[in-house]
This record gives sequence, C-alpha cells and structure tokens, in this order.
Amino acid sequence: MNKRTFFVASALSWTCISGMGRAAEAPLQIEDRYKALESLARGLYFIESMYVDPKAVNPDFLVQKALKGVTGSLDPHTTIMPKKAYEQLSLDTQGKFGGVGVIVSYEKNKIKIIAPMEGSPAWEAGIRSGDIITAIDGKKIEDINGEEALDRMKGEVGTTLLLTIKRANEPKDLQFKLVRKFIKVASTRGQLLSDTIGYARISSFQEDSSENLEKILNGFKQIDGLVLDLRDNPGGLLDQAVKVSDLFLESGVIVSTVGRDPKKVEREFAHKNGTYPNFPIVVLVNSGSASASEIVAGALQDHKRALIMGSKTFGKGSVQTLISLPNGSGLKLTIARYYTPLERSIQAIGITPDIAVDAHPMDADSDRASQDRTPKDGKPTKRRKESDLEGHISAGDLSELAKDSGITGEIKNWPEAMKEDTELKTAFSYLKGFKMFSPPKSKG
Repeated sequence: MNKRTFFVASALSWTCISGMGRAAEAPLQIEDRYKALESLARGLYFIESMYVDPKAVNPDFLVQKALKGVTGSLDPHTTIMPKKAYEQLSLDTQGKFGGVGVIVSYEKNKIKIIAPMEGSPAWEAGIRSGDIITAIDGKKIEDINGEEALDRMKGEVGTTLLLTIKRANEPKDLQFKLVRKFIKVASTRGQLLSDTIGYARISSFQEDSSENLEKILNGFKQIDGLVLDLRDNPGGLLDQAVKVSDLFLESGVIVSTVGRDPKKVEREFAHKNGTYPNFPIVVLVNSGSASASEIVAGALQDHKRALIMGSKTFGKGSVQTLISLPNGSGLKLTIARYYTPLERSIQAIGITPDIAVDAHPMDADSDRASQDRTPKDGKPTKRRKESDLEGHISAGDLSELAKDSGITGEIKNWPEAMKEDTELKTAFSYLKGFKMFSPPKSKG
C-alpha cells in the first residue's frame, strides 16, 4: 500500500479468511457474518419503507447514520466523513485549507483545539492549542455531534463563524468572531538566527515538506546548528515525516508500524545518501505537536541526534487510512499503531522532551519572579536588587561593541514575534553553548 499518512486507499476487503487449516470453521464464520448483514439490511429496509416520515429516511441518509454509529463506537480518529469534509481533507494534505483553520480532537463530547493552522483566521485571532470549543454559532457542543460540529465550522469564504472557547485560567468563556477564508499555507519556512545557526519551522507535513526543508537547509551558506520547530504541528503525511527524519539520520529505524496482526511489523529505515552533516539540532515541541511531528521527534530523540525541548507532545500514536465510498463520502479508519526506533509507543503518552521549557515563564523582573518567600501573613516579600537602591550609579558598557555582542545582540535582529519566544530563545542559547564548548577542529 502506498504509505502516506493517511495511507490513501481506494478499496477495502474485509471478508478475507486466513489459514487453510481452519477451513471447517470458515462456513460457520461466514454464515454468522451474513446473518448480521441480513439483520442490518432488513432493519434498514423496514425503516425506509414503513417509517411515518418518508423524507427523513432516504437510503443514503440511513447508510451514513449506520456507518456513523459503527465508527462512533471505535476510537476518536475513526469516522465517516461527508463528501465535503472528505474532499477538504484531501485538499489539506496539499496545504489547502478552508474554513477557519483549526485542527480538533473529540474527547468525551468535548472538542479540543490541537492546534490552529498557521496563517489561518483562528491563528490570527489568537485561538490556542488546548482551548476547548464549548459552542459554535451559539449552539452548545453537547447538543450536536462531532461530525455536525466539523460541518458547522466549514462554510463559504467570507461568511462569519462565532466560536465560544473555554481556556485554562480564564474565569469566563471567550468568544471569537472569525471570517472564513480559503488559504494555501506554506508548511515549511526558515531563516538564520545568527551567522551559522539556522531555524526551520514545519507547521504540518504536506506533500512538499521534506523537499522545502532541503531547500531551506541548502540556502544556508554555513550551518553549525539548527532549531527545528514542530510546535503546534498536528501531523500530516507519514511519508513526509519519514523523509524529514531521514535528512538527519544515516542509518537505523525511523518508525515501525503494527496493524491488526502483531506479528507483522513494517519498518522504515534511514539512508546515508542525502544525510546532512552532524551539526547539533534542537527540536521544539509542545502539546500541539501530534502524529507525524511526534514521529520525527521520537526518531531523532531515540537516535540521540537531537535535543527535544519544550513540553510533552499530544500523544497520537495511530495511523489512519482514507477510503473513498461510492456516494462520495469517505471512511477514515485507524489501521495501525506506530512506534519510535526504540519501540516506544507514544499513544496517549506523548514524547517527553529532554529539556522542559515553559512557553510563558514569569518575567524575570516581575515581583513574582523575585519573591524570596511568603511569610506567615501571606504577603510575599520582594528580594531587593542593586537597581532598587536609592542613588545607585548608572551602568555603561566600555564600548559600543559590548552592547551588541553575544546572544542578546543577535536576538535583537530577529523579527518581533521571535524575540518574545521563550522556547526559541532557549533553544538558540543551547546551540550557542554547544558551539562554545565543542572541541576545536584540528588542522590537517
């Protein structure tokens, strides 16, 4: 089968019988299966032909609802997709997104934002990973199902959508009025953070992600370190995750997949050709990093090729296939679990970073950060600094060169949004440290 995230398939055979030695049991199994199918067919027939409101029970509607009932009893990622949603998902793997641009997960009748898509209306409005959608256009989520919620968020370009959001540490629900638009998001971008330290961000794994990452890396004249940013990357095409990992690994397993037969393990391996030099890499992840991005982080972590930094990832360790149905709808079906090179499963666990970094730490100059302790009266005391002393003398560097030297001087040249990125600044500092303590190259 062609391995792409969602391993796109055109047909599914589920009546195969394995093991000729058990032929005596086969007729009974087939008979039981046909009885179940006959019961389903009869039930649908009588509903269609005898229900009081004939307009409410057309055949296509009944079949869709039957499939929806079956998939709804399985895992959260197995679902029947209406024609429009199926077509949209097919476009998504090409980097074309409609609606407001949110990747969601259905958990116990809750719709959780895994990540807003970069450049989308949701991203620009400030919707965050971890937000919970409580209502769509005023309709409470508990009153609608996941499929309907997905349909409600999609719509014609230019129309508005009102999302009610519950956010951690916020006393009241937030409301976001979004205007739907059709956008083409570039999945990969990059720039130099300093003369020799590069930055590359992959927002989702699309058809051209690995190719574009190569172009970015080749565009750096010299590179002594790389920050690979996979934060809020919800995943995408599995083969692209493998190819991205392969850019930095010379050999060994990248990912293993196991389907319904635990004895059959498929493995993807790295190749020496096309591997970039062994410069240090820091991979940034967070709770919005899922699926394919976890494959990359897990592979580079297990091979000790990169330092994983940030917060624990989402924990989606399963593989889905997309199956087109005759009426234009699609079946998204979980067909396998995947494992890191050290055979770790991250399903519902996630990748734990080597270095934990808080994305929103307290300001170092704030009263909270400079608290010494909280006395018995409950009022925190502030630790005094030189700058708090009345009449302290002013500072002044010996030269203008000193003001612009070191990490602070380099960060000053970054775009404004990146200057405020604590995780990125920490990753950059680590790479600068690696370079500082690396043994000097011997002259031949």
